[in-house]
Amino acid sequence: MMNFDNKPTVLVVDDSAAIRSYVCDLLKQAGCLVREAADGADCLAALETFSPEVVLLDVEMPVVSGLDVLRSPGVQSRLFSIILFTSQSSTEQIAAGLDLGADDYIVKPFQEADLLARIQAAVRTCRQKRALAQAEQETARALSRLQRTQRNLVEQEKVGAVARLAAGAAHYINNPLGFVMSNLSTLDRYAQGLLRYADELADALRAADPDSEQAIEALERTHRLRQIRQDLPQMLFETREGGQRIALIVQQMAQLEQGLANASSQELDLVAVLKPLVGMMTVLAPPGTEVTWSQPEHPVLIQGSLTLLNTALVALLKNACEALGTKPGTIDISIESQPELAEIVIADSGNGIPQEHLYSLFDPFFTTKSPESHVGLGLTIAQRFIAGHEGRILVSSDASGTTVRIQVPRLPDPPSPAPSAAALPS
Repeated sequence: MMNFDNKPTVLVVDDSAAIRSYVCDLLKQAGCLVREAADGADCLAALETFSPEVVLLDVEMPVVSGLDVLRSPGVQSRLFSIILFTSQSSTEQIAAGLDLGADDYIVKPFQEADLLARIQAAVRTCRQKRALAQAEQETARALSRLQRTQRNLVEQEKVGAVARLAAGAAHYINNPLGFVMSNLSTLDRYAQGLLRYADELADALRAADPDSEQAIEALERTHRLRQIRQDLPQMLFETREGGQRIALIVQQMAQLEQGLANASSQELDLVAVLKPLVGMMTVLAPPGTEVTWSQPEHPVLIQGSLTLLNTALVALLKNACEALGTKPGTIDISIESQPELAEIVIADSGNGIPQEHLYSLFDPFFTTKSPESHVGLGLTIAQRFIAGHEGRILVSSDASGTTVRIQVPRLPDPPSPAPSAAALPS
C-alpha cells in the first residue's frame, strides 16, 4: 500500500458512517492527517476552521449535497483540491461537479491503490495552487512596493522642485522685503515730521498775519492735508501688515527648503518622537484643555527624517489646538501599530471642518483662519513631508470635532534577544 511521507491533510465528507470510517482508517494508515464530516453542512462548517489539501466529497447527500458545497462562495475561492466521491449511476452529477470546479472523481466501489494515487495527485495539485498563490501575493507585494517607491521618487522630485523654488524665492524676496519694512518705519517718522512741520508753519503764519487763516485753509484743501492726516496711519499700518504677511510666507517657504536640506534618513521610534511633542500641547492649547496620550508598550519603528517628521507633526498638533479656538476642549493623541503601518491619530473636539473644505485642506495657501497670522502652507508642508516618508494624511470631520490620521510604513519588530547561556536550564 502507498505511504505518504509528506503528511497530506484530507477532509472526508460522506453521509455513510461506514464508508467514512473505512476511508479514514485507510488514509491514516497511509500517513494522512484526516478529518471527517457527515454531510455538506458539516463540510462547510469544518472548512471554516480546517484547511485541508484534499476534500474527498460525496456527491449524493441529503439537505446539502456535494454539488451544493461546490456552489458555496467560500469553496469556489479555495486553495485545496476536491475529489468527487460518487457511484456509477451519477455520471451527470460528476459532469456537473467537474463543471463547478472539482479537480477529479472516483467511483464507488473503488480500489485502494486507485484512491491513494488520486489523493497523491490531488495533493500535488493543491500544493502547486498554493505555491502559485503565494508567488502571486509576493509579486503583488513587490509591485506595490515598486509603485510606492515610484510614487515616492516622483513626490520627492516634486518636493525638491518646490524646495528649490522656495529657496530661490526666499533669497530674492528677503532682501527687498527687508528694505521695504525698514523704509516703512523711516517713512512713518518722516511723514509725522512733515505733518508737524506743516502745523508749526501754519501757527507761525497765523501769528505773523492774523488775516492769513483763509489762505492757510485754502492751501490745506488744495493739498488735501486733512485727508492725508486721516488716511496715512491706516495706509502705513496696512502696508506694514502686508509686508509681515510676505515675510511669513517666505519664512514657511524657507522652512520647506531647510527641512529637505536636513532630510537624512534614519531609524526612528515614533513613540520617542511624538511623546515630547505631546507635552507641548499644554502650552499651545487653550487653558483647561484635556490632552490624552496613549501608546503601544513596544517601540514603533519607521525609516525617516527626524527633521521632516517633527515639522509635519508640529504643524498638525498646532492645527488641533487652533481648532478649539479660545475655549478648552479635548485633544486625544495615540499611536496605533498595524502589521505594515504605523498610525498616529490626533482627534480634537473643535467645531469641525465644513465638508466642502476637506478636499482643499492641503492646497497651497488655503486657510480658513485669519490671513494675518496664517499663510496656508503649514498643512501643505506637512503633507509633502509625510508623503516623503511614503505615508499619507487622512482627515475626517463633523460637528463633534476633527480626526487626523497619519499613516507611514513601519519597520519589522526587532527579533527578541536569545536567552543567555546562564538563563538556559541545566
